[in-house]
This record gives sequence, C-alpha cells and structure tokens, in this order.
Amino acid sequence: MTATSTPIARRAMHRYTRRNREHQGGGGPFDFEVRALGMTPRVESAIGRVQAPAEVSAVLGTDDVVSRARRMFADDVPVQLATSYIPADIAAGTALEQQATGPGGMISRLADLGYAQVRMTERITVRPPTEAEADFFAMSADQAVYEIVHVGHAADRAVEVCHHVLPAHRWVLDYEWNPDAAN
Repeated sequence: MTATSTPIARRAMHRYTRRNREHQGGGGPFDFEVRALGMTPRVESAIGRVQAPAEVSAVLGTDDVVSRARRMFADDVPVQLATSYIPADIAAGTALEQQATGPGGMISRLADLGYAQVRMTERITVRPPTEAEADFFAMSADQAVYEIVHVGHAADRAVEVCHHVLPAHRWVLDYEWNPDAAN
C-alpha cells in the first residue's frame, strides 16, 4: 500500500452484517474491508481487564471491562488503532479474552453469548494526530485522523464501546440508511 493507493472504504452499514464479518472465515469487519481490496490484514492485539475510562464507564454502566487494544495493518502498512471495551460480566472467561476470537470477530462472539448488537451508534470527529498516532501511522502533524466512537447495543444494554483512530488519507467513510426508518 502506498500513499497513492486506493483508500480503504469503511462502509458502516455493510461492514457489520454477519455475512460480511464472517465472509470466508474472516475475523470481523476490518478483515472483510481489507481483503475486499486484495490486501492482507494483520492485527496486533493487547487484551486484558482494565478500569474503563470515565466516558466509557458512563456508557457501559461499569468500570470493570475487558479491553481489546488493536494495531491494524493492511499489507503491513499501519491503517488503524482501535480499542474496544466490553463489560467484564459479559467478556470474562470467554473467547473475547482470546487473541483470535474466531469467524466474524468479537461482534459475532457477543452474539453467540446472547448479546447481538441490534443498534449501533457512531460519532466521528476529525482532528490532528497525537504524537504517538503520527509516529504509528508515519504521518505529519498537519495531516488529520478520523476519530470514531462506536457504541454497540444489545436489546437491553450497551455491550461495546470502540474507539477507532484512522489516518484520513487512507480511509473513505461511507454511510447509508433508510430515511423512512429514522426516528
């Protein structure tokens, strides 16, 4: 992947369908998006029990969470940082604490545990990268990153907060919706 290569399309509605997350045994939405462009995805994960940041705790209703901090690559080019927080009462002792969560990734494992995400929200901001982000993405301080806060809700509670950081020059964000289904 070079600076002039095709950006990765993050198709919000499309990426989260079970069929696409699990396509050909794939490891989740990121795996699907990168493979669709003919690139090889790679993820380095750090997983453990942590105390949730205040803004995450407010959404999940607990401080006790399992954190899945991921450094994501397409053809060995760093393209995303993502940290998911899942309530420990759901994730502790399950595949969600393992490096490889299986086909469809953690969203499919949450569904297997009875916590299918039936509603998702995302808030997107654009900002300069932090020094650590600029180093990881090999970008200058005058370039921008997308910061996406994704919240996945099961029928009766929020079950995941994911904080994504993506270099804006490597991604295109696509959204679609049915306007008649809006509240």
